[in-house]
Amino acid sequence: MISSVYQLVTQNMEHTYAERIAMRYYNEAQQVVVEKTYRTYAHEIRCAVTSLREKIPDLAGRKICILSGNNYHYAVNIFALMLAGAVVVPLNQNKSWDELSYELDLVEPEAALWDGGDYPYNESLIQRFGDRLLPIDHYTACTVPAEISECADLDALLMIMFTSGTTGRSKGVMLSQRAIFSVMHPFTGIGERFCKELQNENTVLSHCTVLPMFHMAAFTCLFSWSMKGWALNLCSLRSFYRDIALMPSEAMGVVPVIMQTIHSDMMRGRRDRLRPLWSPVCGSASFDPQMLLDLAGQGMFIVQTYGLTETCGDGMINYAQDPKHIGAVGKPEGICEIKLDDGELCIRGDSVMLGYYKDPEATAQVIDSEGWFHTGDLARVDEEGYYFLTGRKKNLIILSSGENVSPEELEQVLGRCDAIQECLVKEKNRKICAVIRCPEDRQKEAEAYVADYNRTLPLYKRINLIEFCTEPLPRNATGKLVRK
Repeated sequence: MISSVYQLVTQNMEHTYAERIAMRYYNEAQQVVVEKTYRTYAHEIRCAVTSLREKIPDLAGRKICILSGNNYHYAVNIFALMLAGAVVVPLNQNKSWDELSYELDLVEPEAALWDGGDYPYNESLIQRFGDRLLPIDHYTACTVPAEISECADLDALLMIMFTSGTTGRSKGVMLSQRAIFSVMHPFTGIGERFCKELQNENTVLSHCTVLPMFHMAAFTCLFSWSMKGWALNLCSLRSFYRDIALMPSEAMGVVPVIMQTIHSDMMRGRRDRLRPLWSPVCGSASFDPQMLLDLAGQGMFIVQTYGLTETCGDGMINYAQDPKHIGAVGKPEGICEIKLDDGELCIRGDSVMLGYYKDPEATAQVIDSEGWFHTGDLARVDEEGYYFLTGRKKNLIILSSGENVSPEELEQVLGRCDAIQECLVKEKNRKICAVIRCPEDRQKEAEAYVADYNRTLPLYKRINLIEFCTEPLPRNATGKLVRK
């Protein structure tokens, strides 16, 4: 079993799957799809190692951040930095300079790799890094592949990945090579299950990748699909239909916003726009079970996953397609221990983070003395071992009566109303308040829906206030509502 970046490159990329396609992307300038084999991928990774060593003295152990949209160079540099012994720090390039400054001040990176995008903070970025701000394609002129070696310590710090920060400042999650590779088996298992369902175990799968590489869901795809020699198709949300037509994909990692688009197409009879997309892999947030059932009824194979940045993105997977279980986040995959502690989901095993960077107090709050990571997710488990999320511990609304209300539970039901585009439930003046975005001419329809829903709820759970808005509610990079 492959258990390190070195083995992944030297065994899988350079030998076992050398002639297979590793990655496809659309070249806007030339208006063509570019295909990279694993052999080429590995060669360019080695050249990037050479280039990085030349440009950044004493690279081993140094923190290097990446500020870029998804592209082939991003993937090459992730592998190259790890093989060079650096600590990779992928950042969300779409954040404000205030947010990025906080993360940069915390991590103190030696250098930054940058795609040269038209960001509002470019001047500040250049001023901060000077000649240590390197173009992300820095290695393309290099023709000398580096000699690389196995990592001496699989438990050493390999990467700092920031949390999404939906309720406050984001935290830097410290991850080791051992943690990252501990989750590879269940992730490759998803692809193997696809092949089984397609009744062809030799299928060479392709995955449509739109989620950002600074997010754990995309990062794990980058590694796990290389484990089996499958292909990643880098697609843009802005050009999604063009890209999926030019680079057909069987699977795709999705968040709720993307899933709603797929659902809308399917229910309007636009299946041909998505072919051969067959399996949306749901993660990063809760999904409406009815939407999943609708898609399963249209012939799609729905996969739900559960995990967090702090656990390398995996803990449970759900392949069930039946109404009773399709809304579950899954069953434990056997790579870690899982338990409920007063309703809170807890995980223990190799996949758990080393801790939060420079924040031992926050680390101690979530990892107890026995090594259990307290996820903050509230859940229940049924008699067949399926886990269902019921809300976030931090988001619970605790009323003066002592009753607890999960806003996610109410939001999921409100989201089924056609008039409601999106909503957020919060406490206001000791009452349950729903912030609803919908067209002005449909506000009465939304109010009537809330009134009908209230009649099914106990008094303490009823929505007493409604605030309408026309602007989209704030969300993070993976579509989660930002609650502040």
